Amino acid sequence: VITNLNKIEKKEGLYLLERLKENIIASLHSLENYETAYVGIPLGGKTIFEQQRLLYQALLEWLDNFRSQYQESR
Repeated sequence: VITNLNKIEKKEGLYLLERLKENIIASLHSLENYETAYVGIPLGGKTIFEQQRLLYQALLEWLDNFRSQYQESR
């Protein structure tokens, strides 16, 4: 999505960025549900959940920054 934004209208690009954000948020919520369901898993599994949560949070922060820059461009 990000690589090809320059090939489409800005309005459509902003829409796609919003959909991307929604998908990342949905993945984060799914992860939270798994964490609740598998409370008793070993430490290795817990650390993978933590890694994924941090990844989703970082992606959301990055995407917000990118969206702001994209919106101001062109």
